Amino acid sequence: MTIKFLKMSGAGNDFIMVDNREGEYTSALTPQRIANLCRRGLSVGADGLIELRKDDTSSFAMKYYNSDGGAAEMCGNGARCICRFAVELSIVQQGEEFSFKSDAGIHRGLVTGNEEARIWMTEPVLHFTKKTIDLGEKIQVGFANTGVPHVVVMVTDLEDGCFEKNSALLRSHNEFGIEGANVNWVRVNPDNSLQMRTFERGVEGETLACGTGAVASALIASERFDNISLPVGITVRSGLELVVGKDSFGWWLQGEARIVYRTEIVS
Repeated sequence: MTIKFLKMSGAGNDFIMVDNREGEYTSALTPQRIANLCRRGLSVGADGLIELRKDDTSSFAMKYYNSDGGAAEMCGNGARCICRFAVELSIVQQGEEFSFKSDAGIHRGLVTGNEEARIWMTEPVLHFTKKTIDLGEKIQVGFANTGVPHVVVMVTDLEDGCFEKNSALLRSHNEFGIEGANVNWVRVNPDNSLQMRTFERGVEGETLACGTGAVASALIASERFDNISLPVGITVRSGLELVVGKDSFGWWLQGEARIVYRTEIVS
């Protein structure tokens, strides 16, 4: 079956974007097919696949799949990309706010430029800002759900080997439930901006960016440190910056949402 799609990047997270408003691809988008499409070097390659679907109560619905083919409730960088995708499909207009739905709930969206968008998250759930986890060495972590669960580890050095040594252990630790959590290692920069590395479940490795992780990191850092104020810039592994803030509509995430190419795949 031929599947038409866009490849998009959200600050380094890359996605296969599929317009499935008419449902013609539903039977083809099995977990195995999605996993195969996301395999780097053998197919398109991506951190995930995102379907744009019709919705009766908002502008559109978003269905997100990790690169292993499993569905997840939400992806912040993917949500910004689907907002830009919706402009490309003439569903919404650039510069005008709209609502859309994910499996995490209802969101507000705003496409602020040809390669940038802002989304408002569902209300985060802060489980705790600091708890000690024993992995043979004691690590202090925070834990929040910003649409998906995130562990946040505040550190002074992102390159000391702790990310590589401990991320997978924290991802599946029983403290964070049977499905585990994403893990973010966060450093406060001298200018009080943040720098972040993320280990994502479903990918089971480091990704170049994570939007929901950026919001969780900003939430926990601002709770723990008086010098962190919102909005705050967060430099992700790609070297690009996400901005996280909070207003009367809730927590928001802004950053790149860029179309890389348009094509189709036959398989």
